[in-house]
Amino acid sequence: MAGNTITPVDAAGAEAAAAAAATATTERPVALRRYHRGDQRAGRVLLLHGLANSGSIWDACVTRSPALRDHEVWTADLPWSGAGIAAWGARGDLVPHLGDALAGVPGGVGTVVGHSMSANALLEFLSRALAAGEDPFARYGIDRLVLVSPFYRRAPEHFSWDNLASSVADFGPLMADGIRAHADGRLTEPTVREMAERVRDRVGPYGWMRFFEIYLRTPWLRLRAMAVPTLIVAGARDTTAPLRESRALAADLPQAELRVLADCGHFLMIERPEPFAAVIGRFITTTRTARALIRRRPRPDPGAHPMATETSAPKAAALRPVTETAVKALLTQATAAPLRPRYEGANICTWIGFKHINYLVEEAILDHFRQAGLSSRLLHVQHGLGVDVVDLDTRILHALLLDETVVAHVTPVTGDDDSHLTFRVVMRADRDGHAAKAVTAKARVVLRTDTYTEAAPEPPAALARFVTGRIGLPQDGPSGPAPETLAADAGAAEGAGRSANAADPVLDLLTAGRNAYGWRRRIGYPSCHFSERLQMSGYLRQLEEVVDLFLADRGISVKSLLDEHRWIPAVPHSRIRILDEALMEEDLYTVFTVEDVFKDLTYTSRMDCYVVRDGRLLRTATGKITHGYARVAGRAAWHLVPFDERVARALRGESGEDGGMGGTETA
Repeated sequence: MAGNTITPVDAAGAEAAAAAAATATTERPVALRRYHRGDQRAGRVLLLHGLANSGSIWDACVTRSPALRDHEVWTADLPWSGAGIAAWGARGDLVPHLGDALAGVPGGVGTVVGHSMSANALLEFLSRALAAGEDPFARYGIDRLVLVSPFYRRAPEHFSWDNLASSVADFGPLMADGIRAHADGRLTEPTVREMAERVRDRVGPYGWMRFFEIYLRTPWLRLRAMAVPTLIVAGARDTTAPLRESRALAADLPQAELRVLADCGHFLMIERPEPFAAVIGRFITTTRTARALIRRRPRPDPGAHPMATETSAPKAAALRPVTETAVKALLTQATAAPLRPRYEGANICTWIGFKHINYLVEEAILDHFRQAGLSSRLLHVQHGLGVDVVDLDTRILHALLLDETVVAHVTPVTGDDDSHLTFRVVMRADRDGHAAKAVTAKARVVLRTDTYTEAAPEPPAALARFVTGRIGLPQDGPSGPAPETLAADAGAAEGAGRSANAADPVLDLLTAGRNAYGWRRRIGYPSCHFSERLQMSGYLRQLEEVVDLFLADRGISVKSLLDEHRWIPAVPHSRIRILDEALMEEDLYTVFTVEDVFKDLTYTSRMDCYVVRDGRLLRTATGKITHGYARVAGRAAWHLVPFDERVARALRGESGEDGGMGGTETA
């Protein structure tokens, strides 16, 4: 995609650069300059100016940013610079020149910073490469993006004739704003206006149209495939590239964060260079990408046995210490990741069930740990810490579909005195060209010390407050009969065996007098992790299965309602909290209780899980789930329906001819 002439100019060759300046603006579309040598080991930064500007627009912020000065910094003078090629606007497509600039930086660009038109030209260039099946991030060594004052609209219908007219009218005043900021009070206002008119006329209608063509293409950008850390910096007073467009772009990019500078317009790097430089510097020094980690990972010995490569990997991971920077990123930096639900989750048509949506939430949190440089494997191998999700509260606002990619945004919200890590998760999915908020969740995580294989070392000080020797959350709310009431029966149950036909004294007492269903099953190893305990995904499976058994017991099984009415269960909300530890091969007693039926439209139920240990009954988890019913109206359509009398009576536990009430089952 790149093929135009490019001129790299080292800062040390200033005299040669000056001698070539006259011909550079007429013969060479892109002129690269190594602005600052810095330290190549810290990485490289490429700075791209906007329309009718030049590489000098970055001077103030580079000199004020220690983080940028640590890097090897390059600037590019592009065809649309203030001193660019005459009549550049009439020369057709300008986007490929971005490839020339990216390819001209030796060793890979690392971080690309684009302002205004160049930010959009960069996105368009990357989008075209992705559409062609290329990986431009690998090809040009792009680790992260910084988009300053970008333009963006999600849908073609968001453009109108009024937008076109106002953009033309605002162009001259925008040029005046840039000149005024550069001059810093050294020019009179009439001089500023005169110079702005000259710049406007030099750009001309063709040059302005090249910009607007790129702007018009923004609804078709392949943003979800641009999965590198991205910072969007916007000015609160920017009327040319409005803040709402930066917000929308940040929401639609997989790993984007937005920073807004107050009292700033379109030219942030010269209006407020110090805060702007600080924001850019923090982003560059604190972000890292999965691609960068892979590049640093040692390659396996091609002659080694494949299993030997696998078993040696934890040793390499164990050499990397847990740093304060990584912990700070875990606790303060928002992340985003494109995720796709598993094929297994589409049980009815192509809609994804609640369990697999919760799996995506858990995966987003684990990816957040990875992006911070604290993967669950590293924490376990090096420090004997298991990452345990102990509280998962999820609301489903739009159904997720088979094969679609959602973007999961994870925001840390851990309090200063919290003993658990807390995260908010928002998943966005494409709905009619709009990145709709499809799922919201809040999760709490603890780090459980591992003592199964060997004693765990002391945890890193920065993580110590999140470490626990045993999982446990406050057991608020109703919890069934008190343990001492069931002590004798619990002792009897421990020796009662696992016959499916045997009466179960624990379940009988837990469900007595309640609109509830009881189920006993053995905890198998597929539901456990870290060699011993039931994990959150195991409880999600437990909740899904006990609902299925409950409905069948009440005579309204999923299949019967699907066959008779084309009704399917729909779950808008679920929550599970782990209160204590349930261990591999223990019997898990699960009680499912209908608590509330709301206007024959939804019903809310409770799940409580127990184990019998040392003659005592321990409640290990509790959860809530809200159900409704939807009618399948086609392979891709459904709508909510009210319960009929049969379903309503069954849910309320009222006896009827279609099934028994208050059952139990052992397995």
